Amino acid sequence: MIFLFNDKLFEIGLPLEAVHAEGFPISPGAFSRLSKMETLNLLRSEIFTDPFLTRNAPVKASHLATIVAAKTNANALLVGASADGAKTAADIAVRLAEVSLLTLAQLYARQQSGQLTTREVEQTIWSVLRT
Repeated sequence: MIFLFNDKLFEIGLPLEAVHAEGFPISPGAFSRLSKMETLNLLRSEIFTDPFLTRNAPVKASHLATIVAAKTNANALLVGASADGAKTAADIAVRLAEVSLLTLAQLYARQQSGQLTTREVEQTIWSVLRT
């Protein structure tokens, strides 16, 4: 499965299998107890701590994407502070989306070839969803 996290795409495999795989950062028991709201709050906390998580810690970002995908029907996530900034993790906005696999695959191919830009992701995905 390809998952869009802000403007970066990750190949996360099958989320429900990945979260139960050996070496995943949370145990299967902890994952099963994690609610959707707790998942989103964890995400808010991580982005509050590091707004550039997808660039600075891509493995961690990929694990978060896997958890979000497994707990929701989303394959795309836009998360960050508003233009006014965030004073706490609760101020971090989260938007989940289901995007066509074809669109994600095309963007992923462009990312792999080094041609994908943040602007292209914004125009292709997030600005379309705002209308």
